[in-house]
Amino acid sequence: MKLYGSITSPYVRRIRFLCLELGLPFQLVDTMTESGQKELREKNPLWKVPYLETDDVKIWDSHTITDYIFVTKGHGKFRPKEGDHFYREANLITAIDQALDNAILLFYLNKEGIKPDAAPYLTKNALRISSILEYIKRELSGNHFFSDGKVGLSEIALYSTLDWMRFRSVLPILEEELFVNFLNFHGPNKSWMETAPK
Repeated sequence: MKLYGSITSPYVRRIRFLCLELGLPFQLVDTMTESGQKELREKNPLWKVPYLETDDVKIWDSHTITDYIFVTKGHGKFRPKEGDHFYREANLITAIDQALDNAILLFYLNKEGIKPDAAPYLTKNALRISSILEYIKRELSGNHFFSDGKVGLSEIALYSTLDWMRFRSVLPILEEELFVNFLNFHGPNKSWMETAPK
């Protein structure tokens, strides 16, 4: 498998984490390099990461890549995607992704000197992140979302999102005890440590 992406991307990190945990070899093409970016743009019309090539399959969405991995390689020790929990977990992942996308937008705008109060749309985005994080806190039971105590796609999404927010200092994540405990509980995992942004 050939995975295109950057070391710092939380969406790419989710795929790297899954591959490491499931023992799936992959080649990472660093899209932060000129050659990696050129190759990505030649192959993927979205110019987005992660992008996966394997055999004759080409996938340019992290959720579809995850589906491909689970269908073709199995889910290993992870909570399977299907089951009674499917819709709740899908909602959790959608919410987490929305918070992450808005945080990424704020991060890049801030680098350009544009603050959230520069426009009503940006202010709404910042407030949306807060609303989602409050929802996540209500849904999180200890260090998991479900009583099975397994790590599933929602926990993977949350860990990669919170750790990216902490790494980029986008939001004061470390002021929230629940999130700090979650990060500290899952963080010692070897694959999370190996995929940590730097």
